[in-house]
Amino acid sequence: MSSNRFVATVSQVNRRIAVTLKKDAELDNLYVRGEISNFICHYKSGHVYFTLKDSDSSLKCVMFAPAAEKLTFLPENGQNIIAGGKIGVYERDGAYQLYAATLEAPEEKQEEESLYASFLKLKETLEKEGVFSNSRPLPAYPERICLITAKDGAALQDMLSVFARRYPVLEVLLIPALVQGAGAPASLTKALKAANRENCDLIILARGGGSAEDLWAFNDEGLTRAVYASDVPVVSAVGHETDFTLVDFAADLRAPTPSAAAELATPDLSELPLMLDNLLADLKRRVFAVTERKQSKLEHLEREISRRIKNIISYKKQELLAVENVINALNPERVFARGFAAVFDKDGAAVKSSENIKINDELNIRLAEGNLTVIVKEKTQRRTARPEGTENEKI
Repeated sequence: MSSNRFVATVSQVNRRIAVTLKKDAELDNLYVRGEISNFICHYKSGHVYFTLKDSDSSLKCVMFAPAAEKLTFLPENGQNIIAGGKIGVYERDGAYQLYAATLEAPEEKQEEESLYASFLKLKETLEKEGVFSNSRPLPAYPERICLITAKDGAALQDMLSVFARRYPVLEVLLIPALVQGAGAPASLTKALKAANRENCDLIILARGGGSAEDLWAFNDEGLTRAVYASDVPVVSAVGHETDFTLVDFAADLRAPTPSAAAELATPDLSELPLMLDNLLADLKRRVFAVTERKQSKLEHLEREISRRIKNIISYKKQELLAVENVINALNPERVFARGFAAVFDKDGAAVKSSENIKINDELNIRLAEGNLTVIVKEKTQRRTARPEGTENEKI
């Protein structure tokens, strides 16, 4: 290590910068136009603090009480003004700022061109186009979440802490991006498109708190449209609860903070056993109810089948009885029992007519009980149609 080199203290560096700035005549009498944000008036001291910003940059300003007392209007956030003063260094913090001596009230045209007015105009346009219509449900049990945020920001650590506590089985993929400054919108848009190719269940677009100009990248039209066009649901978690950006409106869900986004995106594993117990109890109730209904239906079917079987058996019994009666009526034994007889010739052929029977022919007669053998002594022939009063003719 060389002993000849000069090692300056922090105070010496800041003092050197302050002296250098004082030597620049253009910075000693400067007029700056910009939009007021973060306006604070300390009533005890009378000093006024605010930030001037345009679409790309911001400049911290201070107006001490003697100058502030001469103001003819009350500055407000969102106003475009012209501040006159000099650039100096606040040596304690090593920060340069505009020490304002005068503020010129905004003209009407300047108000219309303010960033806030542009924000409202763009918001109205996008809303009419339906860019704020996303409201897809978040997955109940995500397996993979993509985080789009600054790799060294507090927002990332806050979300990772919540994931580790609530849902340690989750796979988290960080896609780092700029979250502030002129290059932030393009960086965030590129990260969002990359996240859509990562087969994730959810995307969280996050940034910690800051001033309005710090969060202005999330009002970019291209980024807002990219959020709306995302194939994967997007949760926006930008700034604090009171901060709203166009990305918040285009996302499927707006979370007040990055930590809140992590909680909204994941279940709490410690609550799962109770949830499972409740689900199991509900499942048992449903199964029991279904079983009871099916059992009742089965019993009804059994009763209906028994009734139908009984009716069929009864009907078949009646049919069988009717057939039995017919069979009995045709049974020769029953005929013989009523006094009828069957006549057969000597060859055993049934005799149905006396026409072929001769006198002295031998016939066999079957009775209900026993048989007779007879000799024909006389025969008559019965005519089916005869005049009334006629008698059978003897042959």
